[in-house]
Amino acid sequence: MKFILIATAMNLQLAYSSQEICNKALDIIKAQDPKAVCIPAGEQPIETMMESFFNMVKRLEEINQNKLTKKD
Repeated sequence: MKFILIATAMNLQLAYSSQEICNKALDIIKAQDPKAVCIPAGEQPIETMMESFFNMVKRLEEINQNKLTKKD
């Protein structure tokens, strides 16, 4: 999951690939802005769409495989 570091005073909104990396950046930013926090960024729409697409392909392959094995 990606995490966002938000520093309100500096209006920074950066996304990090993990909470650990976000916390490292947070430690540095806290010296400038004590209100800075790391929060989960949530899933991006494109990631959700691609995940749904790959899940659909897997289901179609399973259905196809089931039909092939039933004939034999």
